[in-house]
Amino acid sequence: MIKYFLIIMVMIGSCFTTNAELPKKNNKKGEYLKYVIHYGIIRGGKASLKLRLDRYQGKKVLHASLTGKTVGLFNTLYKVRDTYESFINAKTLLPVKAIRDINEGNYKRYNEITFDRVTDQVYSTRKDTTIAVPIGCHDILSAFYFARAHHFNNQLKEGEIIKINTFFAEENFVLRFRFMGYEKINSKIGKVNCYKFIPIVQTGRAFKDEDDMKIWISADANKVPVRVQFDLFIGSLRCDLTNFSNFSPKDLLNE
Repeated sequence: MIKYFLIIMVMIGSCFTTNAELPKKNNKKGEYLKYVIHYGIIRGGKASLKLRLDRYQGKKVLHASLTGKTVGLFNTLYKVRDTYESFINAKTLLPVKAIRDINEGNYKRYNEITFDRVTDQVYSTRKDTTIAVPIGCHDILSAFYFARAHHFNNQLKEGEIIKINTFFAEENFVLRFRFMGYEKINSKIGKVNCYKFIPIVQTGRAFKDEDDMKIWISADANKVPVRVQFDLFIGSLRCDLTNFSNFSPKDLLNE
């Protein structure tokens, strides 16, 4: 189940309007979000989403990383250790390099993608080839931060669909998710007012309907995913934010 959660997380992540006391900012540490994944009442996995300042080829970048793994019974049945990384231009929020390191049971795959903004191509180390991409194309993880900075705001209209060109799993595709309005949820960190989105997913292998997935993003200045819930053919899965540091990419860039 956790591999579906990882795909969701990178599609869409820190201070909140909650009843909890916010921790002191620490820009050197960077943003750090932790999640727990449940299948029914069973704890099946955990994940973390990190963002920090870094340098790539001598230039300042945002270095984002998403990791996830199975725990307990799920780890015995189907061990998962997945990592996604993205090195993002600090001014444009477009990626310059992306890494995908997948370990799921006996299936393993590693690939590095570099973006050429002059020719609008990417180079894949796994295929040892270049592939044409749309102008302004993202990797799956940078797309989330771009949406967070440019699309998640109070100008959204209910029913509006956000689209972002991405390159993922060595092919071009368009991320699409529909804004469903606002909803206050009782989360593990307190009551949080959220934007509610339904990603438009491909039906067949895992999902019965296009709207079988729901995402709640904090409706504040930082816009992080608080909860992800979706229905698969084999049952329902829920992922909840359990811990966080309290500042956004904007705070990092303004240090």
